[in-house]
Amino acid sequence: MQSTSALYKSILAGNNHWYETKVNIGGVDYGENVLFSVSTSSSMFSGNPELGKAISGEIDISMIAPSTVIPKMATIIPYVRVCNATQQSEWIQHGVYFIDTRETTQNGDGLNVMDIHGYDAMLKGEQMYPTTSLDWPAVDTDVLEEIASFMGVDIDSRTYDIMTEAYTLPLPASYTMREVLGYLGSMYAGSFIITELGKLRLISIYDLPPETNYLVDNAGSAITFGGDRILV
Repeated sequence: MQSTSALYKSILAGNNHWYETKVNIGGVDYGENVLFSVSTSSSMFSGNPELGKAISGEIDISMIAPSTVIPKMATIIPYVRVCNATQQSEWIQHGVYFIDTRETTQNGDGLNVMDIHGYDAMLKGEQMYPTTSLDWPAVDTDVLEEIASFMGVDIDSRTYDIMTEAYTLPLPASYTMREVLGYLGSMYAGSFIITELGKLRLISIYDLPPETNYLVDNAGSAITFGGDRILV
C-alpha cells in the first residue's frame, strides 16, 4: 500500500510545486539530467470498465543512452517526488516493469538516444497453468496464491477484502494463468492489475469510491495511467 508523508502533502498543498521523476533500471538510478520522457499506461478503464481481465501495464522511456550495458529483461522502477523552491518530498514508487525492447538511435545533435519499452509482471501470466499442488476443485484465494507464486509476485492485501465468497474452480486445463485471473476477476465484477508496488491486485467496480468516481490508492490519491485520472 502506498502512503505519503506529511511533507509530501504539505508541498502538494502549496501553489508553487512541481514533480520530479527518476527511473531505476537494473539497479541504477537515472534522473532528469538524462531522461527525455517517461510514460506509463494501462487499459483498466478505457470507455466502459474492463471486467474479467488481467490487465498489463506498460512503460515507455526515452533517455540519453547510458555508457554501461543494461541487462536484458532488466527491472524498471519509476519514481516521482513533489518539490518546491526549498523542499523535496520522498520518492514515491510508480510501478515495476521489465524491459521488452530497446533501441538506440542518434538524434540531430549527434546524441545517442535509447528508447525503452517494458511491461509489468502481468505478462508472466501468459504461460499455461503449470503443474499444480492444489486439490481440485480449489478455493479461489488458493488458486490466486498459487498463480502469484508462479508469477513471482505478492498479492495486495486489499484483494482479500474483496474475495470473500470462497468460490471454487475446476482444474484450469489448457488455460493460461492470465486467463484464470480474468475468470477470478469476473466472479467479483472486477479485473486484476499490477499495483504501483508490483503486487497483484483485484479491483472491483463495487469497490470504487462513490464520493469521487475516481479510482484512488490507499493514500486517497488518484491513480493515473499516462497522466490521466481514471473516471468510472
